[in-house]
Amino acid sequence: MPNRPKRFWIFIILLILAVYSLVVLRGLTESTRRSLLLRDETEAADRVYISIVTTNANPATHELTAQVSFRLAGKIAKDEVTPAVDLHLLINNFRGEQEFDFPQDKRMNRIEVVFPLNGDLNKYPLDRYETTVRLLMTTPARNERPESPSVPANITQHTHPTDELAVSPTALLQNAPVALSISLTASVPGIRFTGNVSRGSSQEPTGIELHLTRANSVIAVSLIVVLMMTALSMSLLAMAIRAITTVERTDLLPLSVSISLIFGLPALRNIQPGVPPVGALVDYVTFIWAELMVAASAVIIVWTWLLRTRPKS
Repeated sequence: MPNRPKRFWIFIILLILAVYSLVVLRGLTESTRRSLLLRDETEAADRVYISIVTTNANPATHELTAQVSFRLAGKIAKDEVTPAVDLHLLINNFRGEQEFDFPQDKRMNRIEVVFPLNGDLNKYPLDRYETTVRLLMTTPARNERPESPSVPANITQHTHPTDELAVSPTALLQNAPVALSISLTASVPGIRFTGNVSRGSSQEPTGIELHLTRANSVIAVSLIVVLMMTALSMSLLAMAIRAITTVERTDLLPLSVSISLIFGLPALRNIQPGVPPVGALVDYVTFIWAELMVAASAVIIVWTWLLRTRPKS
């Protein structure tokens, strides 16, 4: 019997160590669960390998930044990075140019582009975002161009207003699409990526659909912070209620704790990774109510002390 409490605390300590070790081990492999690697190959002999590597995803500014590099194969290649023909890239860049020219016999350098993110930041930490990367590579057609080209019935203008990318039928008549092989690597701390590559006809831009959510670790940290704010505010409110119901002299300890928490809760809230300014859904669930309870507890303690220490007439 006397050894039972000791065994109980040993079990609790071992359980805490096991949970701690599990969390650390999962943290070591966290990047593999939130990262995305997409590959989509074409069977065409003359093709351009396009490698896209995301460098930043900022839900606050609704922007996804990526580095785009190129490799060539087939008759259109003088070597791996130098085209044997003029190439023209059309991409739905959100910042800067959307059209890039790669002249014949000149090296194709890496470019940086920014894509728009569509989503609602105020739903943090359950906010979701979507974007589509659209690419079309063309080269001047080898056949002779007509003086007054007419648009065939099977060629239409491809417009993607949400991605700010449009392909005119005249450009399709004067240029031949180049086959693309796509490789995309997306890994940004705190963001989980999913997606797929969609292809239409050879005259349509290649689309890479990406879906972004908060990583499970971010959601877990946010949930822990929410529970901590709730527990602290409710505990302080319980101290205030006990202070006004007791007949003993008013204890001012809850007052000092409440004043500290009025300024401490905002700091606790802001340790959530990537949390938006006050006004998000998570604030209406916990933070605002926690601040109100803490402030109310301070007022209760102050007025209880004032009423109990009134000078006797």
